[in-house]
Amino acid sequence: MFGLLGRTLGHTYSPMIHQALGNTSYDIFEMEPDQLQDFFNRSELQGLNITIPYKINALQACHHISDIAKAIGCVNTMVRQADGSWYGTNTDYDGFLATLDWSSIEVTNKHCLILGDGASSNTVHVALERLGAASITHISRHHFPTYEHIAQFYEQAQVIINCTPVGMYPHCPDQSIRLAPFTHLEGVIDLVYNPHRTAILIEAESLNILHVNGLVFLLAQAMAASALFLHRTYDESILSGLYKQFRRNQENIVLIGMPGSGKSTIGEALAKLTGRTLIDIDNRITEEVGAISDYILIHGEPAFRAIESRIITDVGKQTGLIISTGGGAVTTPENFAPLRQNGRIYEIYRPLEKLDTTGRVLSSGGIERLQELYTVRAPLYARFRQAQVLNTGTPESVAQRILTDLYSNLV
Repeated sequence: MFGLLGRTLGHTYSPMIHQALGNTSYDIFEMEPDQLQDFFNRSELQGLNITIPYKINALQACHHISDIAKAIGCVNTMVRQADGSWYGTNTDYDGFLATLDWSSIEVTNKHCLILGDGASSNTVHVALERLGAASITHISRHHFPTYEHIAQFYEQAQVIINCTPVGMYPHCPDQSIRLAPFTHLEGVIDLVYNPHRTAILIEAESLNILHVNGLVFLLAQAMAASALFLHRTYDESILSGLYKQFRRNQENIVLIGMPGSGKSTIGEALAKLTGRTLIDIDNRITEEVGAISDYILIHGEPAFRAIESRIITDVGKQTGLIISTGGGAVTTPENFAPLRQNGRIYEIYRPLEKLDTTGRVLSSGGIERLQELYTVRAPLYARFRQAQVLNTGTPESVAQRILTDLYSNLV
C-alpha cells in the first residue's frame, strides 16, 4: 500500500498522478496528529508522500535520512526498507530542479526572492544555494524582512519564487505582491498549481516575464517518489506526456465576443465534441434575476455587471469547462484574472452586419449602434483574448479550429 499523508487532502492530484505512473495501490490518508505514530507502524504501508503539516513528523519517524532531506530539514517521501525501517528523502528538491529546467529560468548568479518561510521554501533555498544563486532572501509575514519591506528589493530581485499558499484555490485570484515595480525581474515561479495561473503569474505573463506554476514541480516530485516506490526509472519524456495529459483535461475554453457573434452556438458544438460541461454566463444570470434586458432597464447596467462578475469569479475557479461569456464581460477589467487563471480565452468574431441583436438591449439600435459599441470593445477583446477565431463555416468547424489551437498551446 502507498499513498499521500496529510491532514486535509480534498483537492489533491496525487492519486491520479501515481495511477498514471503505474501505481494502482496509491490512496490518500487524512490523519490527525495523535494518529501518526500508529499510522507509521502499519506494516502494509510500503511508501508514503507527505504534505502539510506532517513533513517534520515524517523526518522524526524515519530511521535513515537522505543527505538532501537532512539539508532541507524535512521529509516528503518515505520508503519502507526490507528490515521494516523507514527511509526518508525529499523529492520536492527534484521537483524544483525540474521546474527550473522546464521554464528555462536561470538562478545561478541571480538575486532570488523567496516568498514564505515554510517547508517548501527551505527546499527552494537549498536548491538555490547549491545552484549558486548570488543572493537568497525570504520575505515572510512573521520575520524580517516582511512584506512591508518589499520595496527595498525592487531594484535587486531577478527571480521570485512563491512558496506560500496565497492565490491557491479557493482564494483565487489573491496576490501578495505586485511585480510591476521590480525593475530587473527575469523569472517568476509559483509552487501553487491550482489555479493553473495564479494572479502573480497572470501579471508576469502581462509583463512578458518568464513564469511557471507548480504543476511541473508536482509531477516531477511524484515521478521521483514513484521511482523509489516501484523500484523503476522513468524516461524524461514521461514528464512532458503527463503535463500535456493534465493540461488537456483541465484548461477551460473561454469564449468572448460581441453579442450575437455565435458564442453560445459554438460553445454547444465544443461541448458535444469534447464531452465538457458548457457554462453560459448569461444563462446563469437569467436563472438568478430573470430576463437580462428587463433587469438592466430596471436596475441599470452597473448592477448587472456586478452580478456578472460574481458569477464569473465563481465559475472561473473550476477547470475543464467551456465558458461562454456575455458580450460586455470584457468591460469589467476585474473579469480577466478569473477567466484567465484556468482558461485560454478566444474572441469569436463575426462581421457586425451579421450579428443577431434580437432582444439585446445594450446592442440594439442598428449598425451604427453596433459600430459604436465595437469601437469601444474591440481593444478590450484584444486585451482579454489569447486568440481570435473567425465565425465562418459551421459551428462544428469553428469548434474544431478552437480545439486544434488549444491542444497546440497547453502552457
